[in-house]
Amino acid sequence: MQVFNVKEVANYLNCSVSSIRSLVRNKEIPLFRIGSKLNFNKEAVDNWVHNQEIQNMQQEEYTTKIKSL
Repeated sequence: MQVFNVKEVANYLNCSVSSIRSLVRNKEIPLFRIGSKLNFNKEAVDNWVHNQEIQNMQQEEYTTKIKSL
């Protein structure tokens, strides 16, 4: 199992550390804690990204249908 810390997951997702911390605060990204340290399982993050892509596609399809009415 590959595990990222906050900085590593930010680099992996090509975003800022503050963006990751915001996702953590809003309980939007999968993580686990050991003590006060935030840890991110790479496979769980990959699945989360995949689910985000699906949700975005569904939202775009819905928006397109609404606009065509």
